[in-house]
Amino acid sequence: MNPAAADPDAMMRQWNEQIQAKLKQADEMKQVANAVKVTQRSSDGSVSVTVDQNGVVSALDLTDAALRKQPAQLSAEILGAMRTAQAQIAAKMQEVMTPILGGDSATMDALMGGYHERFPEPEPEDPAPRRPSGPSDDDDFGGHNFARDDKGW
Repeated sequence: MNPAAADPDAMMRQWNEQIQAKLKQADEMKQVANAVKVTQRSSDGSVSVTVDQNGVVSALDLTDAALRKQPAQLSAEILGAMRTAQAQIAAKMQEVMTPILGGDSATMDALMGGYHERFPEPEPEDPAPRRPSGPSDDDDFGGHNFARDDKGW
């Protein structure tokens, strides 16, 4: 028979110790989580986005090269870097939480599941649309200019 089960005071002390240990663990998790940041650069390095543990942008750095881009291209690079950084939060959180949670896989699974749900892997980027190499108008003349042709029509 468990001696603590027979002694209510011992049982209360044991519960209090468990509660204190969980509170300490929760405080440590909060401190570590608050320090998590992920930075992602665009492929050419002109855009850098940093997000915090909640996926909120905490820094955005643009080089002079970024400012020479078309607005749509710059927006796409900023959003792409942000989404890629957000998708990396779960891995970073798992890395910093593993020493704290140890074998508590239920808590880790719940924590990581929330991050994977909120920040899925970004869709692969479509290559830039290619411009047609032929004539710019929609004619059936194959680019031949009959007005300059000596043979005429």
